[in-house]
Amino acid sequence: MKQLPVNFELIKYGLHVRLVREEDAAYIVKLRTNPKLGQFVHATSDDVSAQENWIREYRKREKEGMEFYFIFSKEGENVGVVRLYNIEDSKFTSGSWLASSNAIGAGVLCDIISREIAFKLYPDSLNFFCISKENTNVMRYALSYHPIQYDEDEKNLYFYTDRLHFEKYKQLYLRMARL
Repeated sequence: MKQLPVNFELIKYGLHVRLVREEDAAYIVKLRTNPKLGQFVHATSDDVSAQENWIREYRKREKEGMEFYFIFSKEGENVGVVRLYNIEDSKFTSGSWLASSNAIGAGVLCDIISREIAFKLYPDSLNFFCISKENTNVMRYALSYHPIQYDEDEKNLYFYTDRLHFEKYKQLYLRMARL
């Protein structure tokens, strides 16, 4: 597995990106327990110490190159998180994608940057993701990349895309989402 340095940081499209740390637990809990923002992600406890424990366990997976959890900020204010997981040489899953409601355009940039990182590490891989059928805004955004739907269940649609499709269609969003 390929790895990112423990102190990985990047500034791109006006956002600062780094790997999640334990001190980010309160922010993550705030996002995930927000009734509007967290309605389409797996339920999370409001216990910050439980999130800190989860982050400690995640950091072990990060060291193995199995998972990366990014936090994004602008001018010192956190604006979102994205996670890459189920990483193999030929595929990765992007998800746990949440952006602060006051950060217009940041959510799209968080998604784009995290996938750029993944495709740089694994250029020939496929990006898998699922979207709640009820999450119409994210569904519209995801479908604009022309992904391939490979499965469906009662609540979610499951897709994948490749680097070429991602690169082709991201340009539209980069023009629209610049902060």
